[in-house]
Amino acid sequence: MTATRHPGVPQIVLPGQAAAVPGPLDMTNMYLAHYGFRRDLGRLLVAAGRVGLADRARITALHEHLTWVLLVLHHHHTAEDETVWPRLRRRAPEAAEVIDALEAEHAEADRWIGESETAFAAFAARPTEEGRARLVTALRSLGDVLGAHLAHEETEGIPLMMAHITPEEDAEGHKGIQKEYGLSGMLKLVPWITSDLPPEVEEHLRRTAPKGLLLVNRLVRRRYERRMAYLWG
Repeated sequence: MTATRHPGVPQIVLPGQAAAVPGPLDMTNMYLAHYGFRRDLGRLLVAAGRVGLADRARITALHEHLTWVLLVLHHHHTAEDETVWPRLRRRAPEAAEVIDALEAEHAEADRWIGESETAFAAFAARPTEEGRARLVTALRSLGDVLGAHLAHEETEGIPLMMAHITPEEDAEGHKGIQKEYGLSGMLKLVPWITSDLPPEVEEHLRRTAPKGLLLVNRLVRRRYERRMAYLWG
């Protein structure tokens, strides 16, 4: 089964994005998630490097935010590992080498996800310069490994999705992800995924996003922005 019978749809372009591949799938949610990972892992790295050791409340808040970002990343990678890659393996066996590499990159990211979680928990429990150094190393390594994977996915993985996954299948996948988050999770996900976007992307979302999600964003965005201002200092 291929998606080539469907017309192309406009694709957004965000800072750090390696490519915006044309095709029948609307990859807005994918690109927004990738942007969120790049944005917040970079900010967490900076914040962890300069937060005062005595500022326990902000350290705790930063740790909680990392936990949230890694939860979103877990959902993102799990959907690919359980649905996208197996489907592509069946439909595009000639692309096995690319899919193998993308899966291996998930495993490498998992290593630094675990180290980042462990290092931040230790730093939050007992803030020291030694603990900060370990944490900064872990966050930098995670950002580097994940950044390379996201670029690979954008340049080689998404073209495979465009060619071999239908819009109907893609839409079902998005419904499944929303169900996993539930209402409380979506109230956090929506402002996170739409934070600090370029004006042209915000305008695109105002024209194309479901009205319910736009309403949720209006209700929670100001509070979310205050929280982020406190985190990043």
